[in-house]
Amino acid sequence: MVSAMIYLKLRICCFIGLCLSIYATYVEVKAENNNNYKALCDLSQKVSCTAVFNTPYGKSFGLLSHLFNDIPNRWNPPNGLLGTVYYVSFIFSTFFEHKTLFKLQMTLCICSNLLTIYLAYLLYYIIRNFCVICVSIYVINFLCLCEMFKIYEKVWLVSEPNKKIK
Repeated sequence: MVSAMIYLKLRICCFIGLCLSIYATYVEVKAENNNNYKALCDLSQKVSCTAVFNTPYGKSFGLLSHLFNDIPNRWNPPNGLLGTVYYVSFIFSTFFEHKTLFKLQMTLCICSNLLTIYLAYLLYYIIRNFCVICVSIYVINFLCLCEMFKIYEKVWLVSEPNKKIK
């Protein structure tokens, strides 16, 4: 059994991502219910989390709204809520060591980084706004991926130097 300390940095990154995702959800819900709401991360007209969260890409990464025109809100959750579920699941999964679970973690981490690239593209080229929370989450996702590669090297390659994970 590997020491839990090896997963500490990953858990810290996930916890920060969880806090940011909860705050993003809070901002989006407050902005939906109050048109005059101004979040702490709304620094100017071009640096506004609220403006970004209120775009069609602020819910289900913009994918469901493009597929279905009249999708109800309960089926189109805020990105922050999806991030909250992701980070809680990821933190919880780090307390168990199993090769299949590790493969799932690595796959989810890679997918979250691919989604990060997609959302960063939308933020810069389509929405043309800067979201402090979004960019912070992008950094956290990248750091999580880096930590997963470190874990892979330390735990799985060292424990079986001549075998690859099956």
